[in-house]
Amino acid sequence: MKSLMQSAKNWLNILPEKLQTMKRNSENIKDPLFRFFEREVNLGCTLLVQIRKDLVDIAHVCEGSKKQTNDLRLLIDDLVKGNIPRSWNRYKVAEGLTVIQWVVDLAERIKQLQDVSRVTNAGGAKELKSVKVWLGGLFIPEAFITASRQFVAQANQWSLEELNLQVTFANKGETLKADDCSFIATGLKLQGGECVDNKLSLSDSITSDLHETCLRWNKIDPMNPPTLAENDVTLPVYLNQTRVDLLFTLDVSTSGEVATLSFYERGVAFITSYLSG
Repeated sequence: MKSLMQSAKNWLNILPEKLQTMKRNSENIKDPLFRFFEREVNLGCTLLVQIRKDLVDIAHVCEGSKKQTNDLRLLIDDLVKGNIPRSWNRYKVAEGLTVIQWVVDLAERIKQLQDVSRVTNAGGAKELKSVKVWLGGLFIPEAFITASRQFVAQANQWSLEELNLQVTFANKGETLKADDCSFIATGLKLQGGECVDNKLSLSDSITSDLHETCLRWNKIDPMNPPTLAENDVTLPVYLNQTRVDLLFTLDVSTSGEVATLSFYERGVAFITSYLSG
């Protein structure tokens, strides 16, 4: 119990004390990006309040100043075993994570949402367009891709079917700039390959970090959609390295040094989070 009490206090120190909700009005609720981030922030707020309350209660139980309830008994049982309590685990993560890994990761997710909430409340929903998004730190990252597509379609009065996703990867130390139809993502990783000058090649390294990634929605003719070039491949983007949850796919140019089939045979893929049990 002494060990659990110390752990609870440590986790309380790791987790931010609060997360400010986003201010909604009649204008920003029309923005697909605002609606997406509002859902993320609201889930983060709910989780943070519940987890901090649970940890305070557990610390009091360990100190003997609070009686155990059935709910607290179940929480304590999970935490002593190093498991993530079911009532906390409200979004997809890799199987086998310890509660310590999960709490540290959640703290980083909350910090990203704090930044999102702060810039939005200070400058309005328009500021969301310039936020560099850590995809792996979102509760539902695939929903961000959908929201970004809706944003571009709405801003330009285009249909969703007229939009095709194009990706550009920055070299190390390079900074990408987003235009009206693009968004900057961070934290993507490439398994089985490496990317130089926006072209992929095979690599013996298990995983390589990608620096900033520009996701751009281009207008196309849906009756005559673009086809892959000779040295292009379509690769999956997975939630994490377990490769259980496919988020979306990206068409990427290769260096042409090997046949494109080799990328599929080697299982080259992108992941948004390297965290796993």
